[in-house]
Amino acid sequence: MKISERPTPDGRNTRWAAHRRQRRSELIRAARAAVHTIGPDVSMEEIASHAGTSKSVFYRYFEDKRGLQHAVAQGSIDFMEAELKKAGKSATSAQDGLFTMVLSYLRLADSSPNVYNFSIAIPTGMAIITENLARFLQRSVENVLPEYQGESGNKNLAYYWATAAVGFVRAAGESWIADPQQRQQLSADVLARSISDWLLTGIDTTGTTNTPHEEP
Repeated sequence: MKISERPTPDGRNTRWAAHRRQRRSELIRAARAAVHTIGPDVSMEEIASHAGTSKSVFYRYFEDKRGLQHAVAQGSIDFMEAELKKAGKSATSAQDGLFTMVLSYLRLADSSPNVYNFSIAIPTGMAIITENLARFLQRSVENVLPEYQGESGNKNLAYYWATAAVGFVRAAGESWIADPQQRQQLSADVLARSISDWLLTGIDTTGTTNTPHEEP
């Protein structure tokens, strides 16, 4: 068939597809609100009730709870990735970029620990967060230290550093997120600054390093 003979797209199908995308986004926002309010162990019945609809509607768009968790996790990551891109453009150094990345991650998780824990409760949700953080860190290191990308393929020195760094960031961040009292005593800014220092320069064992404090 020639290009000129291709059938014209059905306007009704196009409108229906747009409607489904919009409805799906609305359901993701409604699910996120339910998880934020009720907790990460919320049931599909509770999510549907909170959204003012039925379980069958959610199953129609997400098949099951895992599909919904994946969609919520991806939505959180899309937001965080947009924040990380802005941070990367404004960063003046590798340490500044790393600090801003860690701070964005901590603030996102702190904005709703329930949603964060709901998102990582399945392997795919955890993988989404881990892979995106690692990819951003790898690109940041390669930009600052070109010698780290000298090996062939994607798994160069920058890749392994980024993979290890994500484990470090998540372990510290998730411990901090799990303790509301600790989050009141130790701000996201101070923890993010400390984590970025530890990753890039290590811990000063001479005793001369100043104790982290709140920035004015």
